[in-house]
Amino acid sequence: MTITIDDIEKSLDYFETRQFSDKTEEEFISRYPSILKYLTSNQFNALSKDEYLILMFSSIIVLKTMADKYGIDNSPGEDLLEALETFNWQVVEETPARSFSQLVMSIMGEKENDLAQFIISSLEDDEEDTNEISLPAKKIIFVTLKTIFDALQHSLKDEHKH
Repeated sequence: MTITIDDIEKSLDYFETRQFSDKTEEEFISRYPSILKYLTSNQFNALSKDEYLILMFSSIIVLKTMADKYGIDNSPGEDLLEALETFNWQVVEETPARSFSQLVMSIMGEKENDLAQFIISSLEDDEEDTNEISLPAKKIIFVTLKTIFDALQHSLKDEHKH
């Protein structure tokens, strides 16, 4: 179960052809009610508007990529999301890393290198961008994306058991 850069680009193209309209994104994410509830919870009030938009956009891309590649159409349970988020925060806190990129790469591992690169690039600053994303915000966004990815992988394994 590996996400490639091609998989991610297909999802980006899908939304780009629809001009990244809020309606298209809302329709898509509403098929995953527990993830939508998770992404709209109060814990994300700590993020700026721009950081939150990056979180939502990246989450939708991860969701769309997993849905297209693996045919995931059921929403993982809220308890699973909560447990995985707690676990991922613990891993982040215990992982020694000199930089944010190093943290993401070491946690995601070689197998998910392309997904890790997508996450890093979505949080790295553009030259013209003056709104630098703080390290705590980057960690919040990363843990959230990793949690969604893990929960979808988990649901996929559960689907194949039946």
